[in-house]
Amino acid sequence: METTGFSPSKGDRVIEIAIARVDRNGRIEDEFATLLNPEGRDTGAVFVHGISNDSVRNAPLFGDVAPDIMSRLEGTVVVAHNAVFEERFMAAELARIGLNTAPVPALCSLWLGQQTFDTPNHKLGTLAEHAGISLVDAHAALGDVRATAALLPQMLERYRPAIEYGHDPIQGLFASHQLGLVPPMTRASSLRKGTDGWMSSLLSRLPISAADVADAAAAEYLDVLALALADGKIIGDEAKALAKVAGRGGMGAAQVRGLNERFLEMMREAAFADQILTADELSVLKRSAAVLAAPGYFDDLVPTAHAELAGKVIVAQPSTAESPRVRKCGHCRTPGHYRSKCPDLN
Repeated sequence: METTGFSPSKGDRVIEIAIARVDRNGRIEDEFATLLNPEGRDTGAVFVHGISNDSVRNAPLFGDVAPDIMSRLEGTVVVAHNAVFEERFMAAELARIGLNTAPVPALCSLWLGQQTFDTPNHKLGTLAEHAGISLVDAHAALGDVRATAALLPQMLERYRPAIEYGHDPIQGLFASHQLGLVPPMTRASSLRKGTDGWMSSLLSRLPISAADVADAAAAEYLDVLALALADGKIIGDEAKALAKVAGRGGMGAAQVRGLNERFLEMMREAAFADQILTADELSVLKRSAAVLAAPGYFDDLVPTAHAELAGKVIVAQPSTAESPRVRKCGHCRTPGHYRSKCPDLN
């Protein structure tokens, strides 16, 4: 989590929280991340966590998403880096909403790192670098969580004594509450073009999945995307604008990827409006798909074969499966649906 300061007893608040459920091998199965409104408290060291007062103005309150948070902790062994710090803030936030529970205990990966790694210090970034784990967005809650998840199997393997979790896992908190009533506000921070492009960077910094996208949020994202792709590419400022829209809409990577594919399908329909797909049109489609981190999306298409006769262009209609009139899924290559509706991916 990211906080406004170091002392919940002096009024400091949580302004970003992220949770990943992982299996015993450290593979992430589910993620949740959101900014939080500290209810008038200044966000503090923006130069450290990058979260301004404006960033959290319309974010959900802790109480709004507490059921979603606690449901992900239920039945688990909680792991946190510098767990005492996290436990104090979690207890304070729960107390604010009238839930004075026993402390939510966690296995401390800082302590475990001290037992297993001979490093100058045992900060999360230092341990990750020593273990060869990429920490691309330090001081973003989701980036820290992912690094901890990747470190944990290595540390458990190196730590010879058996570790016993001396507490019962959390059970039953908010059991009667409906989840997802208030959408999260996600954040893609520290975007870099790198070798894979701006969209890949954006997708990699969002949680795996998040809330269903409201129609208004989807429309806003598609409008911004259309402007960004008008010249066939996405630059840094455009990627950051898309990230802000996605964050306000509570989107995860799956939701952004789905909207990108919706946009590509609109491009496909426009290209086929005259029933002819030229080589230039196909080039534009494939270039746009690559920019949107879906490089194989239009691999099912080939330019329309044509012959000029008596001054008229006659569109050939071959019966082969490679005809662009038989529009196939870009994933499973089955005719009748597109990648965004592929049953193998949904």
